[in-house]
Amino acid sequence: MNKKLLVLALVGAFSAPAMADVTINGTINMGPQIGTSTDATAVGQSNAVAASNGGQGFSTNGLTSNYSNVNLNSTEDIGDGNKVVFNAQLDFSNTGTTVHDTAGTLRQRNTFLGFEGNWGSLRMGINEHIYERYMYASDTMDGAAGIGGNLQMLGTPGYGNVFQVGTTGCGPASGCAGFYRRTGQSIWYDSPDINGFTFGIVQSLNAYQAASNGTKPPATSMGVQFKPADMPFFINAAFERHKDFFGLNQITGVAGATSSTDTGLQIGGGATFGDLSIYARYEQLKYKSDGLVASVNEYKRNATWLGLKYALSTGYATVQVGMAGDGTVSCGAGFVGACNANSSGATMITGGYGHNLSKQTTLLFYGSITNNDSLASYVNIGSPGVGPGSDGRSFAILVRHAF
Repeated sequence: MNKKLLVLALVGAFSAPAMADVTINGTINMGPQIGTSTDATAVGQSNAVAASNGGQGFSTNGLTSNYSNVNLNSTEDIGDGNKVVFNAQLDFSNTGTTVHDTAGTLRQRNTFLGFEGNWGSLRMGINEHIYERYMYASDTMDGAAGIGGNLQMLGTPGYGNVFQVGTTGCGPASGCAGFYRRTGQSIWYDSPDINGFTFGIVQSLNAYQAASNGTKPPATSMGVQFKPADMPFFINAAFERHKDFFGLNQITGVAGATSSTDTGLQIGGGATFGDLSIYARYEQLKYKSDGLVASVNEYKRNATWLGLKYALSTGYATVQVGMAGDGTVSCGAGFVGACNANSSGATMITGGYGHNLSKQTTLLFYGSITNNDSLASYVNIGSPGVGPGSDGRSFAILVRHAF
């Protein structure tokens, strides 16, 4: 009897349909960092936006994990050049964020299911929008979200806003101003390469409406890129629109708008000349809210990002400079005071050296400086934030291991 069961089990095993392979890969990135901040500006409301005094600067040290993640992915060929694709990504970047000083909450990142073929790819789930992906393309540091990365100045108007990726909670009472979105409930299409041209579009669905009479905060992101395979350059442009995200609320701290339309526009590119690569990017963010009578109803700011990266036999060296200009504002008829956003700009300088220890492991030396104008508060990762006008300095030594 046992022999018969064994034979049946073997027959069933060999006759079962073949399963798609599953691969695991990722990057773990961690090391000590030190950060300092100067005193914030001791002023009250000096323009139409900044409204509060800051605190006294101080220094901290600890561990930073930059961008650490593990991917679980699978691809199945379903015939006629088409495939089913799946990816699940977990973010291990937290290094002690709870009161018990244990590992922080495990976060889900790029996780999707979809199809791809010679017509492009159609996917659904969670992923960086086109707008954020193009910002990564012009960043020379390891992970634009880490120390020295351009996501501390691009995709954000400042005012303490950084790495605001979700959509839950975006509404009239608490706005969302960030333009590097990794919104769930999204469907996106990426085109195939057409003689160097690619394009894509992302649409988030109306899954974040909180009440029957609540707002519907969808995001639309689109972009086009020219990156010829046989040429050492690329150029791209992206546009993103947020409806009823109420980003101006987060900038001014004033609620009460009935609707809002926030937009981001960027254009950038890069070129390689031998061992030297050069990158540049320009961005304009605009926030507009309706229904505000005695407050700022529109805010706009421009920013520029430049980067150099030099390949060495031992690794690479890099430097970047970001410049965010003062905002410009429009105020309601009932507004009382100076209708301007003067002294809200900032300059960020970053640099680093990556030393290759092996094909999979790199030792990184990264530093960044953010100089805020007297009423600006752009975040400098690794530095404690204490309010408008506070400048940040940070330095880290990281071990980056890819597998």
